[in-house]
Amino acid sequence: MHEISADKWHAFFTTCAEVLGPGDQHGSWCAFTTFDRLARDVGYWTYGLPVKSDIWPDHIGDGGVWGQPFGYADIAHIVIPKTFVWERYENSEWQDYVTEAQDIKRLSNALDAKSVGHRLTGLVLEIKLY
Repeated sequence: MHEISADKWHAFFTTCAEVLGPGDQHGSWCAFTTFDRLARDVGYWTYGLPVKSDIWPDHIGDGGVWGQPFGYADIAHIVIPKTFVWERYENSEWQDYVTEAQDIKRLSNALDAKSVGHRLTGLVLEIKLY
């Protein structure tokens, strides 16, 4: 199993906020899981990426974009898709929206400059620690 220091996670999330912008339905998006969640039900959460005010030295803060705190030491896998679809219930029906592409290549270059290890494909940028 690999490990990433809190400093590298902090650099990762700060860089995501700087390069991809605010995390919401109209901005950045990701899927992630924790080691604890892998042990319970192998589920993933999908949210916008944390904004700078959510990013602390050793965790993602409570009440922000992710809704609850997540310690960096518990994050097992994070995936940032090049594009994503989201739904909104409007006028008594569900509407699907496809985003513009997230610039994961630019993000990869910025992460390389900060020596934050990651994997880049044509579809996603990810850090996987299991």
